[in-house]
Amino acid sequence: MNYLDFFASIIASLSWPTSVIGIAWIFRREIRPLLPRMRLKHKDTEIDFRLDEAERAAEHLPPPSPKSPPPSPEELSKFERLARISPRSAVLELRRSVEDVIKTLANISAPGPTYGSARTLLRMLRIAGILDSSAVSLLDEVLAAGNIAAHESNAVITYEDAFRFRDLAERGIQLLEEQLAKRPPISPQP
Repeated sequence: MNYLDFFASIIASLSWPTSVIGIAWIFRREIRPLLPRMRLKHKDTEIDFRLDEAERAAEHLPPPSPKSPPPSPEELSKFERLARISPRSAVLELRRSVEDVIKTLANISAPGPTYGSARTLLRMLRIAGILDSSAVSLLDEVLAAGNIAAHESNAVITYEDAFRFRDLAERGIQLLEEQLAKRPPISPQP
């Protein structure tokens, strides 16, 4: 083997990794929104991006107000029982609760009819100045993590993930309920 063959073999062995890195670099803007949906697993190590993003969003929020009571022992017990049986079901139940409070706040706050997904209503509440960007970011991540639980059958949701999700969902619900408390009650229309 002469030096030309040696360099040719090096170039040939590096062409595929270089191409993959180049394509990833070219399409980095398109790939970035897909990263939160990625779940990497190697042996016992697993990486999930969504709950980590939601926890980072929650760090930017002010501390919760002590006005709302903590969940009752019965509520905690029900969630824990469900999370032990099916962590995915526990996450889905909380996601539904978050969506319900978002829809209630949108219905009370919006001057016209409100319809659409919970994420659409979140954007509307942000534009109206009812929720700040930190609250919307947290709630958006909570909804996205809930959507992964609902729609990705190969997503692995552990008991610990369910409790992490519960903490974030309850923080989001508390933010929404604080805004609900500021709104006047709805009077029935004649």
